[in-house]
Amino acid sequence: MATNLIVFDLDGTIVSSPVFYRMIYSGTLNRLVADRRGEQGVAMLRYCREHYDGRGELVLFALNIAFREWAHFLINAPLESLKPQPDLCRKIRSFKGIKVVYTGSPVEMASKILEHVGFSPNDDFDLIMGWREPELFPTKWTCSTFVFEEILRRFSVSPSKAWAVGDVWDTDLLPAKMVGMKTALVGDAIGMPDCRFPNIEMFLKAIELSDGFV
Repeated sequence: MATNLIVFDLDGTIVSSPVFYRMIYSGTLNRLVADRRGEQGVAMLRYCREHYDGRGELVLFALNIAFREWAHFLINAPLESLKPQPDLCRKIRSFKGIKVVYTGSPVEMASKILEHVGFSPNDDFDLIMGWREPELFPTKWTCSTFVFEEILRRFSVSPSKAWAVGDVWDTDLLPAKMVGMKTALVGDAIGMPDCRFPNIEMFLKAIELSDGFV
């Protein structure tokens, strides 16, 4: 069956760079928490990472720090450590269906990252979804099915002809699976996807073989 739509996660899926994410995401969160809440805040951040599967961002709720404060750091972060990905850009462009990026990062940052690695965000993707003002925190953090339902409705695509691909089961894939979409987990995270791949390139190859490409 042909694939008509793919919802791509960005961080850890389209762009997988542990050095970048450690430096930018972890680094800016460390700096923000230290600036706003001092050593006590840093201790709470460390606790969240140790006890909640590395999800240090949960400290924002615990310390009552608005996500928009972290977003300011992220949007203005340097991207020099990210390398261009021309082969991946060509492969994703070749997919003839609808392409959506759904991320927990600020939309402005997501667009900058995509452009930096070689995409033309507005041309290569039909929709980029992520955090925007005045949201209190990213919708993706809620693990809600609403966004996936809205994507399917907006583009008039049956769930059986749509894929979600990501590296985190709870946020990237579980809500999509709950609305009937097919799911592909990239990497070795725990979850119950329809299939697994070591990286996004292998996923795209499988879609290509199933007649999802030009």
